[in-house]
Amino acid sequence: MVYKAVNDETNDDPVVFRFRDPVVFKKSLNDMEGTGGGEVTTQVAPAGDTTQRTKGGSVRRGYKETEQVDQQLSVSQLIPPKMCNRKAQVDDLLEISYLGTVLDTGDVFDGSAIKINGKGIPGRADDVSIFFVLGKQPFGQFPPGWDVGLEGMCVGERRRLIVPPVLAYGEVGLPRRGIPPNATLQYDVTVVSINGLSTP
Repeated sequence: MVYKAVNDETNDDPVVFRFRDPVVFKKSLNDMEGTGGGEVTTQVAPAGDTTQRTKGGSVRRGYKETEQVDQQLSVSQLIPPKMCNRKAQVDDLLEISYLGTVLDTGDVFDGSAIKINGKGIPGRADDVSIFFVLGKQPFGQFPPGWDVGLEGMCVGERRRLIVPPVLAYGEVGLPRRGIPPNATLQYDVTVVSINGLSTP
């Protein structure tokens, strides 16, 4: 499609290419104090036509025309760490407590201390925190947005992640947990320990 758009002499609309540098976003995450506790945002997928098409531009057989809005991941610091000697990085074992809500409705769908009908979630043994390896979790275990938004966190720090559908549960959602299709999710996450150490 890009080739067709660039070489179409009848098209008066300019073709705009945007190049993003993930290093700038990661550097901003690692220096949340430098943003004054502000917000760091990156676009992970542009708005527009997401239809599966043939080389000629027609809709592929068995597919329908689809569009998406801008998919942006936003990270803001709610509580800065009191002290930080070690920031979370890929391959670290993080212990976190969190609360997940659907951004549009405010409905709580998950959390580390959530109970269903007065009972803990199976497999969590009534724990109020969970463990996962940053950047190495199995697909579908947690939203991929966590791998991006939790990098650079310190013990005791609390962040709010606004995770777009493309980095959450996508166009399918997770109906059994109350997450509708194409839902933007909000996670409030606190790091309890990094690699088993709960000292900053």
